[in-house]
Amino acid sequence: MIGIVLAGGKSRRFGSPKWQVRYRDVSFEERARQTIATTTTAQWSVVPARQTTAPHQLEDDHEWRGMGPLAGIVTVMRHVPSDWYAVCACDTPLVPPDVYERLATERGDRPIVAYADNRIHPLIALYPRSMLAQFEAALRRGERAVMPHVTEATIVSFEERDWFKNVNTQHDFEALLGKEVE
Repeated sequence: MIGIVLAGGKSRRFGSPKWQVRYRDVSFEERARQTIATTTTAQWSVVPARQTTAPHQLEDDHEWRGMGPLAGIVTVMRHVPSDWYAVCACDTPLVPPDVYERLATERGDRPIVAYADNRIHPLIALYPRSMLAQFEAALRRGERAVMPHVTEATIVSFEERDWFKNVNTQHDFEALLGKEVE
């Protein structure tokens, strides 16, 4: 299984590139890579255009640039063949490796998506390569959301609400600084 770290957003609400923000001396991007490392053979990060700084980083394919998380997933699926992909948004720094280990135990032939705090988390999920054509077709239609593609997914529930909190603003980051990672 290949890991996909989604770190290519514009971070408008945050005010600076979130993927580079450091939490406990580790960038959000590196923290996400560490989170999925126990269940993947390699981890690839999709970062904003012209900001790659390491060999494990990719930019969205030109035709999908600026089209959100779905574009990042497709980019890695196109360039790094695998039967399965573990997707991790870089702005959920409290998600522990245990989440992906548990998702991996549910693998069948459908996507596996985390559910916590009364919502589905399509960017904390496992997707089979068989989804690539469906994802590409959606992008061609101008659709950017991942959520419509999880209607047939296996949903795995988690009680730990804080693990799944997104850091979208400086206020969210300040709140995070008081949290402990297990």
